[in-house]
Amino acid sequence: MNVYVYCQDSDIPTGGVYVLYKLVDTLNRMGLQAYMVHDSEGFRCTWFDNSTPVVTNASITPDSSDLWVIPEIYMWRIGDFAPGCRKVVFNQNCYLTFQGFPLTGGAAPDPYRHPDVAGVMVVSEDSRRYLDYAFPGLKIHRLHYEIDQSLFPYHPDKKRWISFMPRKNREDAVQVVNMLRARGSLESFDVVPIEGKSLAEVGAILRETLIFLSFGYPEGLGLPPAEAMSCGCVAIGYHGMGGREYFNNAFSYPVEQGDIVAYVQVVEKVLEDYRRDPELLVERGRMAAAFVSERFSREAWERDVRGFFSEIL
Repeated sequence: MNVYVYCQDSDIPTGGVYVLYKLVDTLNRMGLQAYMVHDSEGFRCTWFDNSTPVVTNASITPDSSDLWVIPEIYMWRIGDFAPGCRKVVFNQNCYLTFQGFPLTGGAAPDPYRHPDVAGVMVVSEDSRRYLDYAFPGLKIHRLHYEIDQSLFPYHPDKKRWISFMPRKNREDAVQVVNMLRARGSLESFDVVPIEGKSLAEVGAILRETLIFLSFGYPEGLGLPPAEAMSCGCVAIGYHGMGGREYFNNAFSYPVEQGDIVAYVQVVEKVLEDYRRDPELLVERGRMAAAFVSERFSREAWERDVRGFFSEIL
C-alpha cells in the first residue's frame, strides 16, 4: 500500500504546498510509503529544502489498497484521481471548498460524500465549523500545523522593520503602506515586502522584523502571521477567519478585513506605543512566540497526523 499526496506543479512559495511536502515526510517517518504526486516529469518545489519522494501522476498504476490525499481545490474533479481508490481530503482553506463548482444549475455539490472519500482533514476550528455546516454529519479531523522552530525561532533583538507579504490582497497592502507614508507615520521605520523569497529567506527576515502586517483573507488558518509571531513579531491586520484562534488581543492587533483607515490607525498607535516604551512591543512579541510555539509544535502536528492515519488505515 502506498499513500499518494497530489499537488499542483507550482514553484511559487505558498504555505499550503509546503505543508503537503511536510505531510509526506511525516508519513514516511511513521513507516508508510508516501509520495508527492506532480503532473510534470521531474518537477519538484525548490523554494524550500526537501528530499521528499516525488513521483509523476502518469507513472502510477492505481491499486485498490492505495490511499490518495487530495487538496480541497481539486474536489470538483475528485472522480479523476485513481477511481476506486480511497481518498482523504486535506482542506487547508475551507473558503476554497466550492472552487470549481458552478454558481447555478445542476445537482447540489456534495464532493465530500463521494464514495471514494474516507476522511477529511482541516487545519483550524473555523474550517471544522464551515465544513460541518456545509456537510452535516461529516467526520472531520483537525490537524495542528507545525511552525518549524529551526526556521522561525524566537528572536527578541529586532530592527525597526515592518514586513508584510503582498501576495494576497495586494491592493489593501498598497493602500495601508502608502497612507502611512502620506501621513509621515513611518519615520525611522523601514518597510520590507516579502515576495519571491525562499522559506529560509522568509525566516531570516521575520527574525529581524518588529511588526508584521497581515493581509491574508480568507484563510483556512494563515501561516505567515503565525510564523511571524513565532519569531517574536507583533502582528497587525487580518486574521483571515481561520487565524482568529491565534490572533489574540493580548499580543496582537486584529483589524476588520477591508477597513483601511482603521488598519492605518492601529499601526500608528502601535508605532506611537513603541516610541514611548519599546519594551511593551518586545513583551507582546515574546507572548506571541510562546503561544504559537506551544500550540503549533512538531509534537502536536505528528500526534494529529499519526492519530488520523492510524484510524483511516
